[in-house]
Amino acid sequence: MLKSVFGILATTPDKIRREIAAMSPRELRVRPAPGKWSVQEIVAHLEDIEQVGFRERVEAIVEQDGPLLLPVDQEKRAVELHYYRRDSKQMLASWARQRRANLAWLRKLRPALLKRQGTHQEVGEISVQELVCEWAFHDLGHLRQILEVKRYALYPHIGTMQAFYKLS
Repeated sequence: MLKSVFGILATTPDKIRREIAAMSPRELRVRPAPGKWSVQEIVAHLEDIEQVGFRERVEAIVEQDGPLLLPVDQEKRAVELHYYRRDSKQMLASWARQRRANLAWLRKLRPALLKRQGTHQEVGEISVQELVCEWAFHDLGHLRQILEVKRYALYPHIGTMQAFYKLS
């Protein structure tokens, strides 16, 4: 299982880089709907949450006995860290560097450490292995979100073929 999870974690930054490479600064900043993040904000979130949402939590579980893992207020961080102002290409490069270092570290964890648990304040007990799987799940959700932003941008330009699609 972890081999495929590590594969997802290793390839997601490059997949996102390829998806946003041809997008203009305006396209990167457009929010697809009220309350939805732009691609720029998604990339900023991924770069930000790499450490505070994942690496630091895994480290806490590995290094401490049953640590309490506090929730991360993503919307608050987005405002405080100015996700909407940051450069997508620089954030993506930073995220990719962090990810390579984090993957190298994760691959060195002994199997017994993967079973260690912490307690997330909102959802309860979670093991290192479950958190690492959630890390990949999180990546794929944001990759899908970026593809949806691109898809929604095309929708107004497909003419009468809109009849075949329901956007939600």
